[in-house]
Amino acid sequence: MKKSFLFLFAFFSCFFICVHTVHAQTNQPKQEYINGRIFEISTETKIPGDTAEQFFYLQKIKVRTADTAEIIDVQAGTQLQPLSENQRYRMGTSVILVKQKDAADQIQYAIADTYRIPAMLWLLIGFLLLVLLTSRKKGFFAILGMFMSLAVLSFFIVPQIIQGQNPVVIALIGSIAVAVITVYMSHGWNLESHLAIASMMLSLLAVGLLSYAAVEAAHLAGLGSEDASYLQFGTTAKVNLQGLLLGGMMIGALGVLDDITLAQISVIHQLHDAKPEMEFGELYRRGLEVGKDHVASLVNTLILAYAAGSLPLFLLFSMNTSQPAWVTLNSEVIAEEVVRTLTGSIGIVLAVPIATFIASYFIVWKKPPASKNKPLAHHH
Repeated sequence: MKKSFLFLFAFFSCFFICVHTVHAQTNQPKQEYINGRIFEISTETKIPGDTAEQFFYLQKIKVRTADTAEIIDVQAGTQLQPLSENQRYRMGTSVILVKQKDAADQIQYAIADTYRIPAMLWLLIGFLLLVLLTSRKKGFFAILGMFMSLAVLSFFIVPQIIQGQNPVVIALIGSIAVAVITVYMSHGWNLESHLAIASMMLSLLAVGLLSYAAVEAAHLAGLGSEDASYLQFGTTAKVNLQGLLLGGMMIGALGVLDDITLAQISVIHQLHDAKPEMEFGELYRRGLEVGKDHVASLVNTLILAYAAGSLPLFLLFSMNTSQPAWVTLNSEVIAEEVVRTLTGSIGIVLAVPIATFIASYFIVWKKPPASKNKPLAHHH
């Protein structure tokens, strides 16, 4: 019954999302974009770079449109912004053309970008099929939970923040919704899921309080990225950038907390199933021993993930010789990444004893005496 309810809930939620998306798209002003494929490079001009091996390019290209097979001549690159070797267009590349008018009200075409959607779709299809083949029904519900979590982010968190609502409050509400959807859709309605939700909420609260204290102590204004700077102008000028930074820290920590809390609770279940007479103290200690290895690997994973996303920043930091290293490290761009990484890592470390304690307490102390020597049943 509960699984049927979850399935119907997921179905109607996805239906609502699709209707909302179509409605939103129809209300937005349409831009004229055309898919096409490069079938001829008319001319290509090389511009020397800073080194003997470096060159930039200006190209005149003929593009055949996908819908009408019309041949359109376009210019790729300008003297002020030439193309690098990696940006250079080649025969057969699919591109997106934008139709626009110049100062003389004449229609002009320009290449907006390379067309990448097919590659992303194949990657997505491969991921979904792999999840379904390995996890079957459980994987199906996990996929539904993933799309519903993205819906919460796209149709609740982002619009509310744009309208000027407090990003921390919105991120907290959204994180709770995402946690509930993800856990129950992926793992079913059972004791393990209930304990995971409680552990995640306590850990997330700790991350939120710690992030707030760290941001205030470091005097971070939320302007550590170029994208955040753009939000100071136009319709998004009312967005609280410091709150947006805090909300991002909480949402970023949520995904890792999901993994580690469920893993720890599952470990406690397995230990108790193997030895039902185990008391709270021993169960907690043994579970914590397993959690130590999990913490070590996840902290390293989190730091590497943040470092990989900021690799260009690390390169600029290492090459900067105009100021001392401590001055560069003190900049808001670097400080934001450091605070985000450390608060997320502290949240992971705290989640292990929290989840282990909650699971051990409810499994050992809160079980009825009649079932004290029976292994805990799992209902998915």
